[in-house]
Amino acid sequence: MMKKNKKSKKEHPYVKWFFVHVLNHKVLFTLNFIGIVSLTYLRTMIPVQIGNIIDSIIQRYFLYSLLVTMLILLGYYLLRNAVEYATWMIGHQLGSKTEQSMRKEFFETVHNKPLSFHDKIKTGDLEALATNDLRVVNTLIAHGSFYIYPFVQTVVILIQIQTFNYWMALLTVPFLGIYIYFVLRYRKQLLPYSKASLRKHADVAVALQESLNSVQVTKAFCAEEVEYSKFKQAVQAFRNNRLGEIRIQARFFPLLTLYAAIGTSLVFGAILISYNLMSVGHLTAVILLFITLINPTQMIFWATRDMIRGFGASERLFNIISTGEAELAAKSIGIDISKPLQQISLKGEIKFQNVSFTYPNGNPKNPQVLKNLTFSIRPNQRVALVGPTGCGKTTLAKLLLRFYEPQEGTILLDDEPIQNFPLEQVRQRISLVEQDIYLFSQTIEENIKFGYPEASKEEVIEIAKLAYAHDFIMNFDKGYDAIVGERGTTLSGGEKQRIAIARAFLTDPDVLILDDSMSAIDSETEEQIGKAIRNILKDRTTLIITHRLHTIRTSDLILVMKDGEIVAQGKHDDLIKSSNDYRKVFGMYLDDGKLAQEVA
Repeated sequence: MMKKNKKSKKEHPYVKWFFVHVLNHKVLFTLNFIGIVSLTYLRTMIPVQIGNIIDSIIQRYFLYSLLVTMLILLGYYLLRNAVEYATWMIGHQLGSKTEQSMRKEFFETVHNKPLSFHDKIKTGDLEALATNDLRVVNTLIAHGSFYIYPFVQTVVILIQIQTFNYWMALLTVPFLGIYIYFVLRYRKQLLPYSKASLRKHADVAVALQESLNSVQVTKAFCAEEVEYSKFKQAVQAFRNNRLGEIRIQARFFPLLTLYAAIGTSLVFGAILISYNLMSVGHLTAVILLFITLINPTQMIFWATRDMIRGFGASERLFNIISTGEAELAAKSIGIDISKPLQQISLKGEIKFQNVSFTYPNGNPKNPQVLKNLTFSIRPNQRVALVGPTGCGKTTLAKLLLRFYEPQEGTILLDDEPIQNFPLEQVRQRISLVEQDIYLFSQTIEENIKFGYPEASKEEVIEIAKLAYAHDFIMNFDKGYDAIVGERGTTLSGGEKQRIAIARAFLTDPDVLILDDSMSAIDSETEEQIGKAIRNILKDRTTLIITHRLHTIRTSDLILVMKDGEIVAQGKHDDLIKSSNDYRKVFGMYLDDGKLAQEVA
């Protein structure tokens, strides 16, 4: 038996996690428990006092004793209402505080997961967990005590009836036993539907999120009907599960059992009264005690569903939180991340030594993206990374930012393994401007300051001018306070890239990675930004993933990639003569005559 209990705890660690969060608010939890016990006592004492009043009237004990009993009854009634209100409010307060602490842990944990975790999970699932599932947990805590309450009251009622009449107590035992059996049976039948409802709701959220994110593509391909069909299927599955849940709820036998117990007790009590074995007041108290179970039994109707869903949601939340390892944060190893960025610096020397990498998608046959990469970049060197699409250029940049860890080989920063540096320091001092720009639905100033929130307005304007973004920003009515819309929808591709370049420049990184960051910029704008880049790139190491001929030609070092390998490296003049792969890349943008001149 002991082994079974230990196994159960291991199989359900989310239960421990749930109660850790609940018991963080010990005062509220204790008050809620005391409230439930007090409410149970007060609910059962009111019928007892009514029975005493009826006996007093029948036996003509009017005057003092009757008046005292009625005042006691009034006191019980008022106190019961006050305790019920207080318990209800305390339960909801406990639920809200627990939901808040769980949501905070969930948000922080998910943000601290590596990219390999986010590659495998749907955003809509995370949104459903952070909203619907946590709200369900809140409901469980707020109403969960009312699920336990009917069982406690059943035991108290049996004890109360025992004090009135032994035979009546024996009669009620089978009914109460059947009552508890049907409650537990109802829970067992409802369990799969209530758990599935969380998954079905998440499926609807995923379908909606994906459809809204792809609305431009959907309209471009006139695929509205396809998206509607996918969403309809998700909604239909959610509806069918809900109907199954309702069918189980329609067969709610505990209430019928309670009514049968009331009717039988009334008949049997009348017989006992006829033989002077029970008073009218006591029979009235017994009937009223059973009646007090009607409201709690109706609570079980929805409290059971809330409890199953709540623990199901806790399990789903815990599974996400406990899946995989979180990235190592500087604050977790004692690094002062409040230290200004400029006080933490790197020389900017980068070395890859026999680095190989495969994306961790769980497929053992997945091919290697990077194969045995070995190269060195000196401090302040400007390096162009070129090669055909899909050869691993962007993946190399992601390894440098430690978005992923290589399966083989070592990456060195300033002759130190990159893992020896706190993760925040690596990402603070290495900036990436991606090809696929993401801007937040905030002001332009907030987007530029995203990597360095302490920057002043003057610094933001200065850096925007360097990125040639200031002029178009001032064309907005609100200037730097203009909202750019979700993902920067109110800006053109070139404008978004200039904002992203300004955002990277503002952090004053020691190493700057430009991942085809000028692909959406016209030649005139590129020339303007080129002047700014030449100033900003001074005294910093730069890795440029590009197909721009001028940028490639003027780089200090060119790394040529093919099929995940470095097939050539050197300067333009040497590579154009010695590397066939480089000539293929470079020749894509030149006609045969010009390419011949370059080679000559």
